[in-house]
Amino acid sequence: MGGIKLDGKPKKFKFALDLKKLSKTEQKLFDSLPVTQQAEFVGLGKGSKIDFDTPSFVTSPGEHVIAKGNAGIVLGQDRPSNIYSGYGGLKNTHCASIDLVAGRLGYRARSTMPDGTGVNVDPNFKLDAARIYISQKADPDGYFGLAKGKSGSTSKESPRSTVAMKADTVRLVARENIKLITRTDAENAQGGDLDTGFTAPFGIDLIAMNDDSGLQPMVKGDNLVKLLKTMLESIHDLRELFKNFLDYDRTLTMALMNHTHQSPFFGASTSPSFVNLMPEAVKAVVNKLTNVELQLNLQMQKMTTTQQEYLETPAGSETVDDDGNGLYILSKFNNTN
Repeated sequence: MGGIKLDGKPKKFKFALDLKKLSKTEQKLFDSLPVTQQAEFVGLGKGSKIDFDTPSFVTSPGEHVIAKGNAGIVLGQDRPSNIYSGYGGLKNTHCASIDLVAGRLGYRARSTMPDGTGVNVDPNFKLDAARIYISQKADPDGYFGLAKGKSGSTSKESPRSTVAMKADTVRLVARENIKLITRTDAENAQGGDLDTGFTAPFGIDLIAMNDDSGLQPMVKGDNLVKLLKTMLESIHDLRELFKNFLDYDRTLTMALMNHTHQSPFFGASTSPSFVNLMPEAVKAVVNKLTNVELQLNLQMQKMTTTQQEYLETPAGSETVDDDGNGLYILSKFNNTN
């Protein structure tokens, strides 16, 4: 690629019009022009911009290229890099491809080096600015350097047809809805059977930072709600059981407060123990009432509120927080299986 450096840290600042990509001859010519002709040189006014930022694409025999400036569509065979790469380079059959690219080499692009040497480029799945790649037979995970994930991945030994998109940002916009659907057919484009006995390859992985080390299965929201409601009901049941214990214990405590013994004097009953038992028993009854039974009622109210806020939408009405965000844990719009 004519000596262009492909490594280094990304630039934090870049001129909208990067004249540093001019060769020395072009720069000298540009500097010699009056202001009006300089404006035409860069495409302002009535002029059309000189393509000093457009490298020449290396075309493989059998490819048909439609190009304007540094944007192009290549119709040909699977080719992620030089003319010997991919399944087209291996001369495989059934590997037709369509490569739509805007901005080959990204901000590094230039038509010539400072010494005037022309810059020729192959497809570069890492540096090209934006691409939609369609191939009948390809290894997209290998071409783009993607993490394997849990739902299967491609390799040189296990190619697939693909539609791959890469850019700084990708937006899929629908006026109504978007569906991500897998396993629509009984075999893939290579003729391989898609057996549902092992379903992992048919899933959908959402991988941030191209790092699948912490990838975990998604939670089914409806089932999670059922589980949480069951847990809350179990806690309510435990509360009722503990309340029953308090009632039984209160009865026992009251009995102990008023219990008497038969004295040795003709079997007469003794008076209750007011010295130790009576004060402690009264204290225990009061503490259980204030610190346990009343707190159980408050805890029940708290659990009921939590259930209503996060797990229920009565009549479609959702509880919101102070910022106006809904608290219901299920999405109104998005679903997964």
